[in-house]
Amino acid sequence: MASSASTGVETTTTIPPSNPSLKQRIDDFLTFLYNGEEGTVLGRTAISWGQIGLFYLIYYSCLAGFFAAMMAVFYQTLDWNFPRLQGPDTLLKQNPGMGFRPLPDVGTTLVRFVKADASTYSPYTDHIEAYLEYYENQNLGSQDGGQVADCKSVTGRRDPKDWDKACQFDLIDLGADCIKQQAFGFDDGMPCILLKLNRIFDWQPESFSNASVPSAVQGQWEPFHITVKCTGENPSDVDNIGPIEYYPSGGFHFKYFPFRNQQTYRSPLVMARFVRPTPGVLVMVECRAYARNIKHDKLERAGMVHFELMVD
Repeated sequence: MASSASTGVETTTTIPPSNPSLKQRIDDFLTFLYNGEEGTVLGRTAISWGQIGLFYLIYYSCLAGFFAAMMAVFYQTLDWNFPRLQGPDTLLKQNPGMGFRPLPDVGTTLVRFVKADASTYSPYTDHIEAYLEYYENQNLGSQDGGQVADCKSVTGRRDPKDWDKACQFDLIDLGADCIKQQAFGFDDGMPCILLKLNRIFDWQPESFSNASVPSAVQGQWEPFHITVKCTGENPSDVDNIGPIEYYPSGGFHFKYFPFRNQQTYRSPLVMARFVRPTPGVLVMVECRAYARNIKHDKLERAGMVHFELMVD
């Protein structure tokens, strides 16, 4: 405090507190961790810690119990062999989509490679080979309790009493040119693209009558088959896509349907071999599956699949 002699008015000067030193800060922090005078740890006494610990123990125990009870109720409503939603209630609405391989990168649908340059197409051939190993490892006979059926002699639909056994898909049906020993045609610039249908539980394809076969597959359709047809999306793509061969030629046979969650079920496959695509040209390809109860929707990609092909 200071006074002014000339005016006789007393004035007060406030001295600001100095900033705490580093040692003082450390001491304050250590006191917060444990205060021996007040008997607190992290600002709480033992009774306070006990009370809050008991609260959270009860709270999380009730939360875990409620979650376990809800999971138990949920699992009681499930059947491990049959889906809860079937038919038109499913997301696919009883209308299967299509998939293709190779697809080593999920971020693109472009299949591009250089003819006779293995470094450019090995990711594609490796992906197809790895996918087909799933079929090569399909157990037969006693190893899987007889759940695989030899359906080579089946020419039409299977008897429903045999549906508990899945038909074995023979990779020989994919053609002599679409095998790993031939690099699936990539080394010759004639790539084989593997096509498959999405699985829908208990779905069965319906056959066309002779008069109702779509014009797009006239001459290619075979009874008891889901016909597969690939074409260019635009007129320029049609000009550059070249001839296409299919193995098996008829498409997906009816004997592989329905899918009923058989343990050893393997989806039927079709190889589309692009014999002479124009080199150096990007071709937009659209492949469709044809059956009387398969509808095509470009927006939702129902009953079809799209990819791009370019052979450099």
